[in-house]
Amino acid sequence: MAKKAAATKETSMPLVFALVFFVLTTIAFGVLWYMEFADREAKIASVADAKKDAAAARALVKESDLNSRLYRIYLGVDDAEDKTLLMGDHKAGDKLSIELKRINTELAKKLGLEDSSKLPAELQVWGVDETGKIGEAPTKSFVEAVKEAVKERDAAKVEEKKTADLWKTEVGNIVAALKTLEAARNEFSTVAKALPADFDAKLKAQIALFEGRKQKFIKDEADGRVALDTVMEEKGKLERDQKRQKDMITGLQEQIAVYIKDRAKNQVNQFQFEEPQGKILRRPEQGVVEINLGSVDLVRPGLTFTVLPNDYQEKGRQSRVRIMRIPDERGQYKNVERFVEKATIEVIDVVGPHLSRCRITQEFDPIRDGAAPGDLLYNSVWRKGTADHIALVGIFDVNGDGSDDIESVIRDLARMGIPVDAYYDMKTRKWVGQITEQTRYLVEGWYPANAANDPNRDDKTKLIASMTEAVKSGRDKGVAIVKFQDFFPRMGYRVKLDLSVDKLNQATAPYLNRVNSVEMPMNPGN
Repeated sequence: MAKKAAATKETSMPLVFALVFFVLTTIAFGVLWYMEFADREAKIASVADAKKDAAAARALVKESDLNSRLYRIYLGVDDAEDKTLLMGDHKAGDKLSIELKRINTELAKKLGLEDSSKLPAELQVWGVDETGKIGEAPTKSFVEAVKEAVKERDAAKVEEKKTADLWKTEVGNIVAALKTLEAARNEFSTVAKALPADFDAKLKAQIALFEGRKQKFIKDEADGRVALDTVMEEKGKLERDQKRQKDMITGLQEQIAVYIKDRAKNQVNQFQFEEPQGKILRRPEQGVVEINLGSVDLVRPGLTFTVLPNDYQEKGRQSRVRIMRIPDERGQYKNVERFVEKATIEVIDVVGPHLSRCRITQEFDPIRDGAAPGDLLYNSVWRKGTADHIALVGIFDVNGDGSDDIESVIRDLARMGIPVDAYYDMKTRKWVGQITEQTRYLVEGWYPANAANDPNRDDKTKLIASMTEAVKSGRDKGVAIVKFQDFFPRMGYRVKLDLSVDKLNQATAPYLNRVNSVEMPMNPGN
């Protein structure tokens, strides 16, 4: 039995050892695993703490960097990107705005002020608004403000030194003046003692001098009266001579005026002495003629001529006068004598020295009396190489549309090479330009039509009177007065010779005082 128990004990020993080993091993591994897990947790916690520290460090670095940029901008020593980076990271109420407020507050305290709002304007370079937002970056930095203040302080010191120097100079001047005053006072005291006797002697000398001057004045006055009488006599003689000269000048001026008027009267029929300026060479095609005038004669495109037959000089003006029946504004016909040219032409191309092409602008009777080779060319103001000067007075409705065409007439004449020295402005009722000794013709246009029942009668009467006075001023200067109906046809310039009263009133309206009248627009061609 004892052997069996011993055998059983020997048999269970390995199991016990195994169990003990297993338990010890398990405990060892558990301790090792626990220690490993604790180290791992410690490392993980250490890494997290390190990341937090790094983030905090980066935030601190960023904050420091932004604060540095803030200070640099405030002081005016910032880089090009400082303002952009700072304003990009800034938000209302953040540490940057707090720091900027603190800077301004501390600056105010250093200056002994209540708060930053009391800072001088030159030191309020950068601030924070009511919302806690930093304002726009300053255009003038604190350094610049201080620099300006230092500059102003230095200038003030210079001015202070100048003022001090000036004050010292003035004090010196006052001291010198006091010394001078004291010397003058002493001198005055000395002179005052000797003054009565000296004054008495000088007074007697002045009285004697006065008496001498009085006697000389009496003598000079007497001599002056004699000289004045002589001068007055000479003046009267000169005035009489001057009056005779004025009377002589007045008489001569009256004689000149009479001569000028007589000369103007003698010039009324000057057209009958006109000479032809050229002739038609051929008619190469319908509506076109060629003439014997060209570049040598200073012909230019736009120049117009009246065409008359080659025997016009022998037969005279009466040979071209025709009796025509024309209707008036009431539709009733009346007989009117009219001078009828064969045609009017306008130069369109200067071909050679003595050759130009012209278009026929009008033919009175193209079948029986049209423009033909050999016909003569007339222009009342143009001559080979030159042209007469003219002036214009009146209404020139050349196309019968109820508007004054005086501006286009002046342009057309200038294009032909015919100078207009002056024209009478119906609005201002004054001459534009000036009639000179070169002015040969004063061309009269239409006068306003006036009637007893016309509501504008008084104004038209004044206008007609002013036009009549303008014509008189030209006549007094010896200028020939001609009607446009007689003048323009003689130079080949096409005008409407008949104008109804309605159209004439319409053209006159712009020149009245707008009483019961309608101002019409100017001709579109003007």
